Amino acid sequence: MSGRRPELPPPSYAEQMGCSFTSPARAPLDSIATQWIDVPEFSGRWAIWGSTGRDKQGHLWFGVSAHDVQPPSAHLFEFAPPAARPMDRGNVVDELRKAGLLRPGEGQMKIHSRFVQAEDGHLYFSSFDEQGEDSDGSKLPTWGGHLWRLRLPEYRWEHLRATPEALIAVAGSGRWIYALGYFNHMLYQFDCRSGQLRSRAIGAAGGHISRNFLCDHRGHCFVPRVKTGGIAAPLSVALVELSTEFVELGQTPLAHYTLTTDETSHGITGVQPLADQSLVFTTDQGYLYRIVPREGEPAEVTPLGWMHPEGRAYVASLFTSDGSRHLMAAATRDAAGGQALEWVVRDLATQTSRATTLELPLYQNQPVGIPLLYGSMTRDELGNCYLAGVFHRNQDIPLLLQIRRRSD
Repeated sequence: MSGRRPELPPPSYAEQMGCSFTSPARAPLDSIATQWIDVPEFSGRWAIWGSTGRDKQGHLWFGVSAHDVQPPSAHLFEFAPPAARPMDRGNVVDELRKAGLLRPGEGQMKIHSRFVQAEDGHLYFSSFDEQGEDSDGSKLPTWGGHLWRLRLPEYRWEHLRATPEALIAVAGSGRWIYALGYFNHMLYQFDCRSGQLRSRAIGAAGGHISRNFLCDHRGHCFVPRVKTGGIAAPLSVALVELSTEFVELGQTPLAHYTLTTDETSHGITGVQPLADQSLVFTTDQGYLYRIVPREGEPAEVTPLGWMHPEGRAYVASLFTSDGSRHLMAAATRDAAGGQALEWVVRDLATQTSRATTLELPLYQNQPVGIPLLYGSMTRDELGNCYLAGVFHRNQDIPLLLQIRRRSD
């Protein structure tokens, strides 16, 4: 995995999104097996907050956040199945230092965004820090965020822009890369061809931060606008569509977006494009929506119901086995005796779902319990799914878990 990589044609839209569809289409992963992917240690190693992706070559990428060390610095890893271990491709603070941009005392504890491979073949992602921020949204973090490009095949980090907001999520298509900053859902648009960067506030009440947003194959962006409401409806939420010209085209109310405006509300969590160029997403309540792009008019946004057969659940990941009919996800929900971790398969044709217990392998011969899982749509060339998050075993352990068919 060292050295230069071969140059390849530009990635397709699905490949840019990190989830190229296997061919021929496969049945959903019903009977599944799980396997740990060992994450190399580094100083302050902490968690993978949904920061996953893949490139056209089929290699997986993930960002591991850091804490309990000064300064905290998130690391970037590349993993090429069936390799035994991921390869460390650098960390944020060191790259800021190399670029002559590191400010005294600056930390960048999180790479939280997904990785998007744009039309130029390079990977785009963001980093940020939380020091000094107020969770009610009244004060930005001290060090803000940074937008990055990893130039392939030479693995060279390139700093694109520093922002006062923390850049928590990245999405994109073709030449267009978008980054979502908090607070107030500040949206940035970067043109890979011209290098132009534009920004505008979409709006988010209090300290609310959506963990994800979406971009379709045309480069149109979809971001939630969250306003405070009245006593009966404390929140008013709409999904805003913006064109590549960065013009607002329309907005669609979202009835099952979230329950609160504070930092426990994660907004859009699971995201998945489908083969017909529509997109599906879940909110932090586990409600499923579908976006159908339409030429010459705003996209159609349709509610599809609960992802989990029992209703409300935290559904952060979202995968598809065939690109059209079947969705899959890990879900955490309140159940008798405590929380339950389950694997959910939803059939879009029949609008039905089924759930089974998601059994995790032992870690150092001990059970893991219920980990914190965060958004991922990433699959490898064999159709295996990857879950990311963190669990605690004397210390926090970053979780990267491969989900595969039991018979594979």
